[in-house]
Amino acid sequence: MKPFNIFRAPVYARHGLACSSQPLAAAVGRDILRAGGNAIDAAVAMAAMVNLTEPMMNGLGGDCFALVRHNGEIFALNGSGRSGSRCTAEAIRNQGHTTMPKDGALTVSVPGALDGYLALHERFGTLDLADIVAPVLSYAEEGYPVGLKISHVWQWGASKLQHFDTTPDAYLPGGVPPRAGQIFKQKELAATWRRIGKEGRSALYAGSVRDAILEVVNSRGGFLEASDFDAPHAEWVEPIRAKYRGHTVLELPPNGQGIVVLEALRILEAYDLKAMFETDSAGASHLILEALKLAFADAERYVADPMFFETPVETLLSDLYVDQRRSLICNNVALDNPVAGRIYGDTTYLTVMDKDRNAVSLITSISDVFGSGLIAPGTGVILHNRGADFELQDGRPNVAAPGKRVRHTILPSMLLNEAGDFRMTFGCMGANMQPQGQVQILVNLLDRRMNLQEAIDAPRVRVLDGKRISVEPHADKSLAEKLQAMGHDVSHGEEIPKDWEAPHDFMRSFEGSAQAIELSRAALCGASDPRLDGIAVGY
Repeated sequence: MKPFNIFRAPVYARHGLACSSQPLAAAVGRDILRAGGNAIDAAVAMAAMVNLTEPMMNGLGGDCFALVRHNGEIFALNGSGRSGSRCTAEAIRNQGHTTMPKDGALTVSVPGALDGYLALHERFGTLDLADIVAPVLSYAEEGYPVGLKISHVWQWGASKLQHFDTTPDAYLPGGVPPRAGQIFKQKELAATWRRIGKEGRSALYAGSVRDAILEVVNSRGGFLEASDFDAPHAEWVEPIRAKYRGHTVLELPPNGQGIVVLEALRILEAYDLKAMFETDSAGASHLILEALKLAFADAERYVADPMFFETPVETLLSDLYVDQRRSLICNNVALDNPVAGRIYGDTTYLTVMDKDRNAVSLITSISDVFGSGLIAPGTGVILHNRGADFELQDGRPNVAAPGKRVRHTILPSMLLNEAGDFRMTFGCMGANMQPQGQVQILVNLLDRRMNLQEAIDAPRVRVLDGKRISVEPHADKSLAEKLQAMGHDVSHGEEIPKDWEAPHDFMRSFEGSAQAIELSRAALCGASDPRLDGIAVGY
């Protein structure tokens, strides 16, 4: 990176660093660290803040996954909720559906996010929960200015709230989405978070908030029962991992799609991507797209709730299987019709590291823009539509069933260096862009030797579905044309549609938003993606 150019530089800090796609959330994380909290305390406070500041993407009505480094050990947390006890494929088909609906009450499962936050805090937190949630209470009651880029997503999703919810004013003040710089308040959400700070789990999973969720879901044909909320849904699990260029990449196991990252990297390791990017960026991008398409096809076929189906992780990452998949790639012709997986969805990723080098890589989501489109009245809780990823074909690993976790799109990650020591915490939001962003960031960092901010900023390509891809503006002005000549169907979709259901590629062509923190000698190095409003801040 040359000095004084127009691009962002990485952020360095000595003691602690927080990265988020929302500046206020990053600042809150930094302030929690300075006040004596650890990375886990800061991550929970940041999760509460992005619930307020990016409400169409995440919140108490959704799920979360996390990787935690604490005292030198790495732990994985699955904070995804389970489907209702009356949810069956037959019951959904009986309501007239041949495939899962995208939104509405049938897509709502028990939210797992709060269970995840509380599990993190209970095991590793140091501050009182009431102190951790205090910042979000202040901002929610007094108001905060809406960010420029997030206001576009808010505008896109407004029609969903107007369609599904009888009281959308909670997030559409005066019936319209707030503009960039407009002060937005959410006192109902503040009241819910205040109860959580005092009461913990029961504030959401029992009493009036739970009853409000049950009423809005079941009055519209949903499948939840009060007893579905009783047992905590968060679960500590073992990370899955694979080598790339001597480094070890750690991901959440199924029902998450971390296997997509690991399989794609294993396929790509046989190619000299550094040399290819120097001489043939289109050829290198083509290989990345093809490896991801193959990995997505396997995830679509094999990833499901491990209580119902055992994903063959070791087989999918074995030399023999990876060689077989790699052999399907042609260096100049796009593969036809491997299933790419879900292309829509909104998520928030954040990461934080403290003075003791404890770290949290956390992703939280209500799935699609404004989730199911339903708001639990009087609570500020927008309910996710994660159940939209279930299938209705009997015998499929991911078929809808009672008490089941759906195949999930969200994935936080961490990286170990060649000696097996911790190097980095990172992730990328954006539905099926999440593993694609991770793969390209690692290629940029480990193959192309970019610094952390450059690795995040570099133009990306994205698999959509079938042969459809999207391509960001690139130094090679003819990149899209070269990929088109190989058989890729390049889609464009940057205009904001008026109706979220209209056929379009807005947000589907969005190349994700990543955050990362890397150990850099005695300091920390942070980077935040310019594709959203985020920053990296430290002290």
